[in-house]
Amino acid sequence: MSTLSSEQFQEICATVWHDRRRVLAGRGFLTGEAALMRAIYWRLNKKGLVKNSAPENYSSMESIVTYETVVLCVLELNGIPRFDGKPILKKLRELYRKECGDKEN
Repeated sequence: MSTLSSEQFQEICATVWHDRRRVLAGRGFLTGEAALMRAIYWRLNKKGLVKNSAPENYSSMESIVTYETVVLCVLELNGIPRFDGKPILKKLRELYRKECGDKEN
């Protein structure tokens, strides 16, 4: 099983933020924040850190919480050394809200 450091996770989040136009353009029914969490989840999946695919859930707040929870579980199992990914995810969500003027919330 692969592992992930805090720095590697921050890089994944930074890459998602850099790719946000593409991520948000393909979000379908998801809110912007849920789309960002989904993008992080799929990047963790591509790194081999996710065993099973989570079902899609298009309800806005439920989607955000679902993807965030899955991402945090992956980090709990694979973070070496262990680290709290919540502050990193919070910063990503705050950047999104600031850029979008909090239009969706």
